[in-house]
This record gives sequence, structure tokens and C-alpha cells, in this order.
Amino acid sequence: MVSRAIYAEMRAGRTTPNGGVYISMGHLGPANVAKMFKGMVDRCRDCNFDLAGGLVEVVPTAHYFMGGVVCDVDTATERHGLFVAGEDASGMHGANRLGGNGVANSTVFGGIAGDVMPRRIAANPGFRPPDKNVLDAEVARAQYPLSQKPGDVNALREKLMDCMWDEVGVVRDRASIERGLKGIDAIEAELLATGVADSDRRFNLTWHDWLNLRSLTEISRVIALAALKRENSRGAHFRSDFPGPGDFATSVFTVARQGEHGIEIGESPVQFTHVKPGETLLRDAVAAE
Repeated sequence: MVSRAIYAEMRAGRTTPNGGVYISMGHLGPANVAKMFKGMVDRCRDCNFDLAGGLVEVVPTAHYFMGGVVCDVDTATERHGLFVAGEDASGMHGANRLGGNGVANSTVFGGIAGDVMPRRIAANPGFRPPDKNVLDAEVARAQYPLSQKPGDVNALREKLMDCMWDEVGVVRDRASIERGLKGIDAIEAELLATGVADSDRRFNLTWHDWLNLRSLTEISRVIALAALKRENSRGAHFRSDFPGPGDFATSVFTVARQGEHGIEIGESPVQFTHVKPGETLLRDAVAAE
């Protein structure tokens, strides 16, 4: 809600000199702010901003991915030998992440994966023979840009960032998402026609940038297609043409898979195994105290 409010001000042109808005926390008491948000106060001070008592320019930004690889509670996936931890673990936060809870992905799932993997290896020692076809395909994929005429990879990255912000950003609708998908297709096509110099491959950072940008175009397409599929507004996902949250009792989560003909977007029902919509565990916790 805060991001959408900021975005509305920016779209209306009511911005700070750098195109954002100001945040002020002085009314909470500078000493209290410095105590409760010490890390952020220190970071702002390093940039010559006074978060505790002054004004700080802010804009919405994508800083967390509310999704991940579907996995079991032991972090195993349907891919034999593939485990996940950290931000990639299963989308445990749902539609939005509560501030400060991101560390749970690393400490909880990282700890579980660290315990589970050695036991799996001990129970199934040895290595499976590698799939030569897969290895050859990935080598060809990685070396592809070395065979194309070098171009400006960073300009394409900036173009992708602008496309996702303008069309698939804080507030989106069917028309904007479809424009975004066309933009992603055009950027990917331009990228595939753009290469990097085949110089010293050991320290060719532009080669890394090209491969990263190829991944960014792919995940951008997943984000856009998932946003197009979900015709409601939940958490960090807001569709101006479908502003309502929909029926919570029949909630689904979006699943993206790589199919034979491209990305396939499906849905799976949310399993309410601990608490159902409209219920709370807080009353029980308070009563127990």
C-alpha cells in the first residue's frame, strides 16, 4: 500500500528533485527511531541523510522475490539431488514478506538442507553418470554470445529495467503486462543478436553480464506471465483492473514450469493446514499466557 501511494505521487509528478518522495520519521522521536531502526539510521547517515529527525528521499524498489522453487519441508525438490535454501525456498512468505522475516529463509531452510543432504548422500553413495546431452547443451548456451558481434549489453539491461518498471511494476493491468511481454521479447531478440568479445575468458566480466541478462529476461517473462494469470490483487501483486483480493478460502498459488513450447503457468490450491482464512492463532497464544 505504501509503495502504491508513493508510485501514485510519482506518476502525478509530485516528487522530490530526484524523482522520489520524502519519508519523515521525526514525529516518532529521533532517539526512538535511532534505537528501533539503528541499521537503517546508520546507512542513511553514511549517505548524509538523517532518517531519525530529517527527510530522506525514497522510491519503491524490488528487493525480495515472493516466490521460489517448490520443495518439500526437507528442502528436497522433484529434481533428484536438487535442494533449495534461502530466498529460493518455496515462497514461504505468501503474498508478501513481513519486514525482518527474510532471514528465516536462510537460517531455517539452510539449516534443514545442511542436515538433510549429508544423510541423503550417505544413504545413496556414489555419483550418477552425467547426461552428456545436457552438458553439451549448456556449454553451447554459455558460449553462444562469444559467436555474435559485440554490442552494448548494459544498454539492454537498462532497457529491461525500464520495461519492467513501467509495464509490470508496482501497479499493473492486462494492457501494461501485455506491453511488457512484447518489450521483453524484443529485448531478448536484441540480446541474442548481441555478443561479447571472445578475449580472455577467465576474466571476461561482460560475458558474465550477458549470461546474467539472459537469465533476467527469462525470469522477467515468468513474472509478467504470472501477473497476467493472477486476476486479483494480493500483497505485493496489484492489478488495477482486478483490485480485489478474491476469495481467500479458495486461494491458489501460481506455478511456472518450462514446458515443451515455452513457459507454462498453472495454479495449485493453498493447503491451510495450520490456520484458515478468518481464523487466528493469536487468541490461543494470549490465553496461554
